[in-house]
Amino acid sequence: MDFKELANKAREAAENALKQAEAKFNEVKASLDKDGDGVPDQLEEVLHQARQAAEQARARFEELKANLDKDGDGIPDQLKRLSEQAQHAAEQARARAEELARAAQERLGKKS
Repeated sequence: MDFKELANKAREAAENALKQAEAKFNEVKASLDKDGDGVPDQLEEVLHQARQAAEQARARFEELKANLDKDGDGIPDQLKRLSEQAQHAAEQARARAEELARAAQERLGKKS
């Protein structure tokens, strides 16, 4: 067998292997993308499920936010109540402190 014949056989074998690989690739590709849109069907399904989960999470968040802020002012109602209670307690404490200070001044004034 001469070198030219050997080279032709090697080229034919390489071309056949390439054709077989392309055929196998196209077969696998077709089995993964049955709708032929260029995106594997399983990946499309995962993306669809992820979008649905994100939409459900967004809806749940909006529902939770609405439940926490029924008057819609952007501040959770319970936090607003706690803030108001703290402010009221501070005002009472200040009034009591002023009352005690007046009483102390009156006592000190009477002793002089």
